[in-house]
Amino acid sequence: MNERINNIRDLLIKLIKFRTIEKNLDELKNIIEFCHSYLSGNSLLNFDIFEVNGKWNLITDYGIDVLVYFVVHLDVVDAKPEQFEPYVQDGKVFGRGALDMKGPASVTIELFKNLSDKKYPIGLILTTDEEVGSQNGVKYIVENRNINAKMVIIPDGGENFKIITKGKGALHFAVKAVGKGAHGSTPWNGINAIDKIIDFYLELKKNVLLNEDLDDPDHWHNTINLGKIEGGQKVNIVAPEAIAHIDIRFTEKYTLEEMINMVKFLSKKYGLDFEVLSTGQPVMTDTRSIFFTKFIDSYRAIIGDPVFAVEHGATDGRFFAAKGIPVITIYPIGQGIHSENEWVDLKSLEKLYELFHHFVVNLE
Repeated sequence: MNERINNIRDLLIKLIKFRTIEKNLDELKNIIEFCHSYLSGNSLLNFDIFEVNGKWNLITDYGIDVLVYFVVHLDVVDAKPEQFEPYVQDGKVFGRGALDMKGPASVTIELFKNLSDKKYPIGLILTTDEEVGSQNGVKYIVENRNINAKMVIIPDGGENFKIITKGKGALHFAVKAVGKGAHGSTPWNGINAIDKIIDFYLELKKNVLLNEDLDDPDHWHNTINLGKIEGGQKVNIVAPEAIAHIDIRFTEKYTLEEMINMVKFLSKKYGLDFEVLSTGQPVMTDTRSIFFTKFIDSYRAIIGDPVFAVEHGATDGRFFAAKGIPVITIYPIGQGIHSENEWVDLKSLEKLYELFHHFVVNLE
């Protein structure tokens, strides 16, 4: 292996060993401090390190106007202890977060450490709460820091170097129904709260999917999922209370406000309490942008003919999209996200580094 792959591999192994799950607040701080120390090798970089509700963030740039931000998260979903003991096999690094997204994080951190010959119009955002909604990470940063880039690159989707040019919006919410208890043999004496939620959900589903082409092979259509429902006390009691958690994903034909208004209207119709849990606008990349063109030029030079794709899941790109900042999402080669067999290909991490490096040095 060459020196660059070795450096990325060694950095990735160190990052995986930090057990950066949601509740491990000390480790969330420790990994940010480690990254700060690592990046301090580049004397041209400025740093802004801060904590929001126990979640730590780092923003670094060269002290000049930022045209492009790279955005990565260092937190991971819960895992068994052995998954934080990474190993290398057949040119792959295995471990929790190897692909999602400490592998890509290693690439961007190494890139910023090495770009020390002059000041570049780029910035790097490191966060530690993406897996739990980004409320104290990217969302806070976009709303409270001066983020006015022309484009954002998030290496957190689009496996095998597919370029994600658009992603669906998201609305996660809860509805609560209050009914009236009665004996199960005399349901006419009560009001079944579960029935109220089911009736609401069926009408909502019909509206969300109205005019959608559900046979689209790319599934670029609205979706709705009733992910959780709880209610009732016993089989022979009419349920006096019920609550449901619902996930709507929607394409760029709709706005978040339209979706919220639809749910509000139907919640009121069925007498339900409505609570928004998390949201995101659809993400669209301006393919006419000079920065997108430059990225594609670099892609052709390093990877080859570009392959474009769409993203059904939510990323931190939704917060930049709400501010009108175009987002490019791209991933190296790997598999097993959130599983016990997560891995990332080392040569593809080197290729990702080369792509980002070519793009940055040709920005101006």
